[in-house]
Amino acid sequence: MATNKLGQVKELLALTVLGLLSSLSASLLLKEASGGFVSQQSNVVIRAYYNFSHATHQPLNALAVVVVPSLWLLALSSHYRKIPRAVLDCFGGFFVLRMVIGLLFVNALLFTPATSQSLLLGQILAFLPFFVVAWGWLIWRIDYWGREVPQGIIAIPDENEPITSFDYYHASIYSIINQGKSGFKGVTRLGRSLCLVHNLMLINLLGLALARAYGLVQKML
Repeated sequence: MATNKLGQVKELLALTVLGLLSSLSASLLLKEASGGFVSQQSNVVIRAYYNFSHATHQPLNALAVVVVPSLWLLALSSHYRKIPRAVLDCFGGFFVLRMVIGLLFVNALLFTPATSQSLLLGQILAFLPFFVVAWGWLIWRIDYWGREVPQGIIAIPDENEPITSFDYYHASIYSIINQGKSGFKGVTRLGRSLCLVHNLMLINLLGLALARAYGLVQKML
């Protein structure tokens, strides 16, 4: 029972961090909208992300004010009752969806005139932590789906000791630090496919950051 409680507390902590990073990333990505940026763009992705963010703004506020504290009280209660798996999966799945749409939006911004190169570089850098934690949770969840033993679908090659959920987030961070070289290795066909998608998205995001940094340097010279 104590192990189950600790596991849910750690996952709830990761999802709470995801919520904070999601809000920060979304607010920065939409910062230029206050100047009529979105209304002046015909780009479908920009409009879709803008509408999606605004449509989910109030539900996220309700989650932050009511649902999340309630889940924390339930998880930390001395009369521990297990949080339904479906509730945590809905939270995580929603943030993964926001991460995918956010990446599409970041790509769309590359083809729009920037009012501030430094702002757009900052938006990408703010998106990185959200990207890292979202992928860490997703790979951990899929690897443990219906299994008691980890690394049945996706392995972490550098880990020799018994792994925990922390190792998945660490491997996701390592993928960024190691210049796009994934810290994961697919074991099954599903695992290899997921690692391929992760690598492509990671390379894309790092390329965008470099492109914005180069543009900022060029503007300063």
